Amino acid sequence: MGRKTMSSCCSHSCCCAEKDSKEVQEVKDVLNVWLNAVASGGPDAVMTLYTDHAVLLPTLSGKICNDPAKRLEYFTHFTAKDSLKGTINELHTRVLGDVAINSGHYTFTFKEGGKEVSAAARFSFVYKKTPLGWLIVDHHSSLVPAGH
Repeated sequence: MGRKTMSSCCSHSCCCAEKDSKEVQEVKDVLNVWLNAVASGGPDAVMTLYTDHAVLLPTLSGKICNDPAKRLEYFTHFTAKDSLKGTINELHTRVLGDVAINSGHYTFTFKEGGKEVSAAARFSFVYKKTPLGWLIVDHHSSLVPAGH
């Protein structure tokens, strides 16, 4: 299996013009941890970032993953993709007390059948601040409609 890496960037001045607050930076950091966990080749690191009751509406499946077993099944398949790489194309982060949201666009690339596949998607992560740090309670990721 090829090496997996993740990178993030902020290509829009709207989310990078001012220095981020400590909490905004923490929430952005959790997204980068998630991206690196997804690229790790296995689901274990990804699973630790979700609360037990979190809901996942995944990028490449129509199933709602509303418990740990369903998320594990999805991420076991997704994280095994050959040469998986993801890039954040646009990111908007808001912190509202002990709840935070990351929304934007990312692109995943991976190899399938010897060819590179690209999947552009939009996302929303909702986090809850816990004694363990910011954990994902809701995550929606869907492919960008063709032609957009």
